[in-house]
This record gives sequence, C-alpha cells and structure tokens, in this order.
Amino acid sequence: MTKQLMRSAGQIVFGMILMCSALPVFAQVSAEEAAGGGQIIRKEKEEGPPAHLCAGCVAPMFTQGSKGTLTPYGRIELDGIYSTRNTNPLDPQQFNGYGTAAGRQGNHSSTLNPRYSVIGLRADRTDGVNTLSGVVEADFYGQSDSGNNLLPRLRLAFMKYSPNNGKTSFTIGQDWNPIMGLLTDSIDFSIMGYTGNLWQRIPQITVRQKFSDNFEGLLTVMRFEKGLSNCCGNTQVRPTPAEGAVGGGPTSTAAFNDPVQMPYFGTRFAYNGTGSMAGTMIALNGAYRYYRSAPTPLGVLQTPGRDINSYLVGLEAVHQLAKQLRLMWEVAYGQALGNEWFRWNQDLNWQTGAPVRTFTSWFQLSYAYSRDYTFLFGYGIDNPLDRDLKGSINAYGTAPGSAGYNSSIQYLSNQRTYLTAIHPVWADLTMGFEWQHFWTNWAQPDTYTAKASNQADMFTLSAWYNF
Repeated sequence: MTKQLMRSAGQIVFGMILMCSALPVFAQVSAEEAAGGGQIIRKEKEEGPPAHLCAGCVAPMFTQGSKGTLTPYGRIELDGIYSTRNTNPLDPQQFNGYGTAAGRQGNHSSTLNPRYSVIGLRADRTDGVNTLSGVVEADFYGQSDSGNNLLPRLRLAFMKYSPNNGKTSFTIGQDWNPIMGLLTDSIDFSIMGYTGNLWQRIPQITVRQKFSDNFEGLLTVMRFEKGLSNCCGNTQVRPTPAEGAVGGGPTSTAAFNDPVQMPYFGTRFAYNGTGSMAGTMIALNGAYRYYRSAPTPLGVLQTPGRDINSYLVGLEAVHQLAKQLRLMWEVAYGQALGNEWFRWNQDLNWQTGAPVRTFTSWFQLSYAYSRDYTFLFGYGIDNPLDRDLKGSINAYGTAPGSAGYNSSIQYLSNQRTYLTAIHPVWADLTMGFEWQHFWTNWAQPDTYTAKASNQADMFTLSAWYNF
C-alpha cells in the first residue's frame, strides 16, 4: 500500500515538473498568436499544404512568385431631379416609366436621389505572366424602399483571368453585357435604356482574344439567374407536360421551371485604331437564344407554347473627330429582346405570344471645351415594328387590372435626346447638369392614337465624388 502511494505521488510530481517545463513553450505560442491578430501563421517551408477536401471548402492561398493588391473604391452621388413624366425615378419597379414619357404632361414631380452611390472592392494579382482580378460592386437600387430604407443591390461580381498578360482572358461572373458594350456618358441612371442603348449587367462566361494590336474578338454565354422580370403578373410557368410525363405544370412556379431555359450565345469582333487612327473603334456584334414560351397565371401572355427565336445583330463605333471632339454610336436590329438588353416586357406580343422585332440606335457627341467643362449631346430611338404589337393592347387604361393596362408598358416607339454639362470642381468632386426630352408613342388602337402619344422633360442637377 505504501509502495503504491509512493508510486502515485511520484507520478504526480513528475507530471507537475513536466507541466512547468512546458509553460514557456505555451507562452511563446500565445505571443505569436497575439502578434498575428489571434491567428497562427502557417510557415509553408516547414509544413506542406493541407489536403484539398472539396470545391466548396476553404483552400490555402499560395502567394509565392506573385504580387497582389486589394483596392476599395466607390462613388457618393446625389441627383436632384425635376420631372414632368408622372413617374417615380426612385422606384426600381418603374424602370420602364423611368426611361419613357409615361404620364400626363401636366403632372410634375421632384426628388433627391442618393441611390446611384456605389461601393466596390477590387483584387488584382500577377506574377508577370498570369494575371487575375476580381470585382464585387453594389449600388442602392434594390427593391422598393420601405420607410425610406434604401436597399443595396449587386451590380458586379466577376473574376477575370489571363494566362498571357491579357492576350487571352476569361471573365466569369456578373459583368457588363459584352455584346453592344458601348455606354453613353450621360448622368441618367438608365444610360439611354429603352431609347436605343442595349445594355445590362448580367451573369456570363466570356472568352476574349486579342489577335493583334488592332483586332480582337470574344465569345460569350450569358443569362440572368431567372429568365423573367417581376412585372405585371408576368410570373410564367412551364407548359403542362404530356400525360405521364414529368415536369412543370400550370401551377408550378419552382425556380427550375423557368420557361426561359437557354442562355444567350454571343460574339463580337472589333477593330481598334492605332497611330493616326488612334481613338477609332468599330465592332460587329451578334447574339442568339431559343426558348419555348409558357402560360401566365394572370393571363398576361394569352397565347403560350410559342417557339421563340431571340436574336440581335448590331454595329457600334467610336470616332475621334478632333482632339477635343468624339462621336460614339450604335445601331442594331433584333427580335424578342427583353431583360438582358434593358427592355423589360418589350420582347413579346402579350396577345399572340409572338416575338416583337425592333430597330434601335443612339449617338453621342462629346466636346471637351476645356479642363473645366465637357459638353455632351445625344439622341436615341427604340422603334419596334408596329404590326408585331397589333392586338397586344385592347384599350387605353392606366390602372392595374383595368382594360389596356399594358398601354403604359409597351410602346410603338420611344425617343430621347439629352444635353449634358460636366464640371470638375476639385480633385475627384464633380458636378453635372442634364436635360432630357422624351417622345413616347404607346402601343394603342388607332382610336386612341391621340391619347397614346406623350412628351416629357427631366432636369437633373448632380454631384458625385469618386474615391
């Protein structure tokens, strides 16, 4: 018994000595953790990389042989707007009304709009040959505000990789539409949408190739997460399957029953001038998508089950006319062009379900008068074929649910002109003033032609700080 007690006591004393000898080691580790912000820094020379368990797991970052940067950026902007168009320019549900003369000419309104402010983060890495960049960017044009709380919205979220210093590049994620990619310099948020400029920010996989200093091309696959816009009861479902088949039905609204199943496939080939032609660019664009239209629970699309071939062909160009004078323009023709081209609910005839063809064009003349002032003049038109819209409207009406509610949605033509003055104040603080005039001929029966035509003006005084 005595020997057993002595053995136990000896083990306890030995354990205490061992613990005391280990205390400096523990103290050293704690100091290293404190120096590293509470994180143990793994030394790759001493340890191999951990096993890569799965695609969704956190993987180690290897930075040897490359240099990287992380850059936050943004824009603070306030737009003072006076409009005669009877629309709310702050409401993202009214994108159509925001780009058209949608209301009575005598109904004026004004507002202060901070929604176009932007926050973003950019990461870049290169080893001298490979380059990798990523961008995440948001503004505040989320869903309609509640209690004046402005919700953020994802604008951009893409990665771009090149294995040969930019000669070949791969863009994966949500970026600007690479087809008909020219943008106006106007202050207005809609960037001439609905009046000739076919633009969007859209999820895509795009491969770009520079063939020489002058020629480049791209191939892209792009589509929205959902193929339909949130407008006018336009919640479409898949057609009823044949007897015994598996699939969506007339009451199925599951995400994967989205009728617009296929992405757009697009290409662009461009010439960029050098030497005496520096500043000149001309590009040929094309895109195509097929899908089969589906019925709507609220009867917006009266004739479902149509084979829809959506396509676009277009030209865009930039001309440096003089040192201080530049001309940009686009012209395009297409069919069933909707959300992906900032043309919500303009793609199909709501009565027959047939695709609507349209001609679009815009131009902008930019004059840099001095370092203190730049002036812009631009014009654009979106001109659908009248016969493709025949029957889409029954009668003139503006109240939801009334006959002819679509009269404030689809138009026979929509035109806009603008004059803009931009003045840098100091550093990155800039002010601008813009006047826009709209002419909209709404899709109405002949007996309502007089009611269907509207004109309106919008004046914007804007200040923004890029950082």
